[in-house]
Amino acid sequence: MVRDYTIAIIGGGASGVGLAAKMVESLPTGLSTAKVSIALFDVRGFGGGAAYSSDAQSNLMNTLCGAIDRGFGGEFGILKWAAENPDKWKPLLASSEFDASIYLPRPVVGLYLSDLAAHARQCAAERQLRLDLLDEEVIDISAPGLSNENYGLRTRSGGCFEARYIYLALGHLEPAKTEEFQRHEHYYHSPYPITRLTEEIPKESSVGVIGTRLSAIDVCLGLVAGGHTGKLFCVSRRGRLPAVRADHGRYQFRKLEREELDKRLFGAKRKLRLVDVVEMLGSEIENAEGHRLEIGDVVNEPVSPVDYYEREIALAKDKARPWQAVLYATNRNIDLLWHHLEEEDKRILMSEWLNDWLTYRASIPRENAERLLALMRSGQLTVAGGARKFEYDAASEAFRITLAEEPCICVEHLVSATGSTSRLEDADSALMRNLLAKGLVVPHRYGGVDCEFETGKVIAREGAEEGDSRMFALGPITSGVYFFTTALEIIERQATQRVWDLAFMLGDEWLERPEAEAWVDAQQGEQGRRGERATVPHDDGADLLERVVQSDQMELIDFKQLALLNDQIRSEDFETTDTVDETG
Repeated sequence: MVRDYTIAIIGGGASGVGLAAKMVESLPTGLSTAKVSIALFDVRGFGGGAAYSSDAQSNLMNTLCGAIDRGFGGEFGILKWAAENPDKWKPLLASSEFDASIYLPRPVVGLYLSDLAAHARQCAAERQLRLDLLDEEVIDISAPGLSNENYGLRTRSGGCFEARYIYLALGHLEPAKTEEFQRHEHYYHSPYPITRLTEEIPKESSVGVIGTRLSAIDVCLGLVAGGHTGKLFCVSRRGRLPAVRADHGRYQFRKLEREELDKRLFGAKRKLRLVDVVEMLGSEIENAEGHRLEIGDVVNEPVSPVDYYEREIALAKDKARPWQAVLYATNRNIDLLWHHLEEEDKRILMSEWLNDWLTYRASIPRENAERLLALMRSGQLTVAGGARKFEYDAASEAFRITLAEEPCICVEHLVSATGSTSRLEDADSALMRNLLAKGLVVPHRYGGVDCEFETGKVIAREGAEEGDSRMFALGPITSGVYFFTTALEIIERQATQRVWDLAFMLGDEWLERPEAEAWVDAQQGEQGRRGERATVPHDDGADLLERVVQSDQMELIDFKQLALLNDQIRSEDFETTDTVDETG
């Protein structure tokens, strides 16, 4: 038996849950969305995926709770959830206060996301929509054919589904195992859940951690919180630890806010260069700091990890670091800057400057930095760069880590904390392998799936689909197109745009149905019999199509949005619309 849906969202992490909730909250109710059904698929459940799953309390968000509440969840924000569900978060929060000024454990956010999904399902029923949460892993998708206009979905359990629209919200893709040492039982290909590491790794054993960023910090702090006493070694190519985040407020750009920036860049005669972006951000940082800030005031000279964190903690303690507020504010426009950047400069940024960007943009709370510093001072934790090679030595029953200039490190257990893969070809995903083989997705040169910048519509290989693609993507798997896609605020913006576009597509499809012409004729006939225009009560939630047809309110049509959906519509065709309206 094949179950049929209007929309299939694949992935129950923050991207998938956020998109489903946004659809339920924002799709207009009316004829074009009547009987819309949504299926949200994830075999792991709907608590935010690996990033926010039930795990160690030491796994802290690097974004303040207030920023999460402002930027994600819509009408059911995390502060509203916390006020209504104190029994759920109190066991996981050391503080008795749940307010905008704290850094939440990620498992708390996972609980919120799970309840957000349940809340969206309940609201869907109230709005005559349907949202099903399906604990299934989608492993294959077939394109619509001449005899069937829907996509076909197949799950690992053998389930078959159909959907008119597909939304890929797969989150972070785990890399496939390609090295021999990765098949040893004492090797962990993913650090999550941290509680698994604390249960399986003996407390006194030595542990190597591949990576020195956020996931690696989760491993070290989680193991120690679980009673680990053995030596810990964090290694990476450069050995760079994240910067330490100060308590700073929300920065309002002077010249870089999204609407103004979009106007400046749209139709510009030349692409942005990196020097342009540096100049823009430098001007905003100077405004935020109140004085010019030199690069040396932010980027440290190479020093030991201990010296680095001593300085970072001192700079962040009870002080503002306004330049950080500027960098975090780029969540609101970084996709525009990346999209309009010269191709040569994109290559330079990805190859030479990405590591520095992540070091200072993805900073960590001071309390976690202080814990790391204490571990390094005690000698339990060593952080090193120059990682060259990893292998398992059967003779010594240990993993050998080869460094560029330091002696080899031998450890009894090895944990990979390098994060997800951006290359689709390297992903350990049956679905992605099948989509690539069929050409329904193609890799973007900078990672993730290739898709249209304006709409997120996935670009298929030529000839892979009969008609226009109705597959879309959002979240981390769109990193090549949008550059930085992991922040909840960015995911919410993508979800909002996808739902806005979906409303237009559903309306357009409804107009093409046979019953649409009969409905319009009936409405016009009713108006003629009454001798007056029909009015639509706003509290009934009538959709865009009904309002336009019944009351001739053409101003409700967003012509700029139509231009995005149809490249045959030119913006200059509507430049005189206001003048016509005023004189007509």
